[in-house]
Amino acid sequence: MRQVFLRDETNPNPALTEGGFVSRVKVMVRLTHEGLRWEAEEDFARLLPRVLSAPFEVVKESPFKLVARASIDGKTCYIKRYRHDRHPLRPLKFFLKSSQARHEWDLARQLADRDIPIVHHLAHGERWSWRGLRESILITESFPGRPLDEIEGPPLERVLSLIERMHAKGVLQNDLHPGNILYCPQTDQIRLVDLHGICLRQTLSPLERDRNLAFLALFIPLPVSPAVMAISRAMRLRHYYRRSKRCWKHNREFAPRRYGRLVWRVRLPDLRDDVVAILRDPDGFLRSEAEILKPGRSATVGKKGGLVLKRHNFRKPFSLLKDLLRPSRAWAAFRKAYHLELVGIPTARPIAAANDRVGPFLRRSYFLMEEIPGAMDLGRFQGGNQQMAGAVARIIARMHNEGFSHRDLKETNVVIDRDGRPRLLDLDGLRFMGVVPLQRAIADLARLARGTAGLPQYHRADRVCFLHHYCRERNLRPHDLRIPRPRLG
Repeated sequence: MRQVFLRDETNPNPALTEGGFVSRVKVMVRLTHEGLRWEAEEDFARLLPRVLSAPFEVVKESPFKLVARASIDGKTCYIKRYRHDRHPLRPLKFFLKSSQARHEWDLARQLADRDIPIVHHLAHGERWSWRGLRESILITESFPGRPLDEIEGPPLERVLSLIERMHAKGVLQNDLHPGNILYCPQTDQIRLVDLHGICLRQTLSPLERDRNLAFLALFIPLPVSPAVMAISRAMRLRHYYRRSKRCWKHNREFAPRRYGRLVWRVRLPDLRDDVVAILRDPDGFLRSEAEILKPGRSATVGKKGGLVLKRHNFRKPFSLLKDLLRPSRAWAAFRKAYHLELVGIPTARPIAAANDRVGPFLRRSYFLMEEIPGAMDLGRFQGGNQQMAGAVARIIARMHNEGFSHRDLKETNVVIDRDGRPRLLDLDGLRFMGVVPLQRAIADLARLARGTAGLPQYHRADRVCFLHHYCRERNLRPHDLRIPRPRLG
């Protein structure tokens, strides 16, 4: 079945355009192909069957979504396929709402009305059954641009001009991150991609405009006002806390994988043969292969070949009940390590985590991470103490600025790697608070001061240097920090 019709893309509101009414009449085609009902531009409709059957390269994949790239007759297209029928109840909800692909297809037409530059949308298809919408597909034309976060020295003035234009036309992109803005230096063109986060309004309030700019300022150094920058700093804490949950989900970087009797949350780029061997038999690794670093009752830690495995053991019966209501210590450490990585605080790179349960009850949990090369804890470090004191102070200040507190911030939980960079360890004591009260920060510093008080290699000048760098990093005055003097002996 093939039906040709005209789509009159006339802007009904002259206030939204600079020159009054804008009329664009496009020839569109409705057709059915392989059980899907399509709406496509006439020029592209004849290529549609060949594009769908052409060899493709997977760009991104998750359980319900596949993004692929295909080329035909010198024309490159992106095919975004939503596989709703992978969940038995998911197709039903689209009887009541539009699919994401349909929503983006309709948005593309409306944004064209408002003269907002976007990637060219070519076709949209849906597969329906009595169970609901089983599959939806959106096809867009390739644009020879790159995301802003992949460009060295992005054109900030062009970006601000685009955002001001969007706001003037009542366009609010709630997911305004650098990956959704493409720029082509060769043609000096800039376009929006992934439109599903866009809302269309008659007008935007000043607060909506500021918050939109503030979100993008999280990722690129936009020249914005101090008020917008203050909003951006507050957004940063919430954004990266929510984003850290990606390590528990299925996406481009993380996925669930079963090895042996355990289901692991793994980091896909690090899934090498030596990693898989450990995941298949973590207890055997600790029992017969690894060099044991900590044979404690609550946790067992072993390392081999640049990998460190930490097993959290069963401690007391009351924990059985608590573990029903909270993530295991390994899962929590996995997320905390990834959260630290997102905000630029160095720690051991997380690779995988798993829970060993009997029914709903947790017996033990496992956390696999990369070994820190040449690691030496702060208590054994001997050279360049004032320089190292400044580096450690900046890391801890950054930790507090990013909303973390570490109740067990002792000298053995700060290690120096082979390159002389301090890193945080033992994330069981780490807690994300959002905003760390000054008294909580002082308690963290006092714990570190007690741990280093009796070490002969650290002197008063090192502590003064530490305090100076910490206060400068956090914009504090030294007398704001009344750290209890550690008692010796």
